[in-house]
Amino acid sequence: MIPLIPDGEWYLPAGIYRTDLSEIEDRFVKEAPFPDERQRVFEAFKLWIALVRDLLPGARFWINGGFVTHKTWAAPSDVDVMILVKSVDVNALSESEQGRFEQLLTDTSGPRVQPMSGLVDAFVCFRGDVGDTVYWKELWAEVLDQDRKQIIGRKKGYLEVVL
Repeated sequence: MIPLIPDGEWYLPAGIYRTDLSEIEDRFVKEAPFPDERQRVFEAFKLWIALVRDLLPGARFWINGGFVTHKTWAAPSDVDVMILVKSVDVNALSESEQGRFEQLLTDTSGPRVQPMSGLVDAFVCFRGDVGDTVYWKELWAEVLDQDRKQIIGRKKGYLEVVL
């Protein structure tokens, strides 16, 4: 269950909150600022998550970024998402499936290319890789201000979806 955003804040209290797509739509599309812009991002995200689920049905998803806030100064341009998956499951994909999976991730090897026409910013974290998991947990708990500068001493929450 997604907790309420505290009065005077725009982000979730620190923690990881397990939820489902229906609750995300209610809280971060219908009840959030800029619902029309958010709806477009959410529709792309739902299709994206279905494509990942077709390839990796055991994956978990962490959802973060401006999409899971109630910022009043800017509509989210995308949804940030981390696919948590076992490396053995990715390695079991055929060559063709691995190619499809790679196209569902953000490519940062050159000019940044995000899937779903830039509406999803997606990365992968292998379950069981403690260092990688800790890195992403700490990074995603950071709170950024309107100028995208970290607010030291503050932590925010993000969402986890298990389909």
